[in-house]
Amino acid sequence: MFSGYAVYLGDRIVCMLRDHINSPKDNGLWLVLSESANPADRALRNEFPSLRPIELLGKQISHWLVIPSDGPTFEEEALHACDLLLHHDSRIGRVPKSRR
Repeated sequence: MFSGYAVYLGDRIVCMLRDHINSPKDNGLWLVLSESANPADRALRNEFPSLRPIELLGKQISHWLVIPSDGPTFEEEALHACDLLLHHDSRIGRVPKSRR
């Protein structure tokens, strides 16, 4: 999937890990926001200062955002995302739509 590894909690996709030579600016931790989360939420941006749209996905998919692996605070932000996942933060994760 986009040269990465998807992570699921139950039936919800919550993030993807990507490290690929093609489009290195999109390498990092891709977070999948829930249907109720606003990608422009100021609180979310305060928690993840480097969070930005994923260029590979274009503007059509705005609920996937990347914490870039080459950012100065990548490890801190990635660990914070893991903490949120462990606490079942309602802003992260969604059930993928069926392809059928």
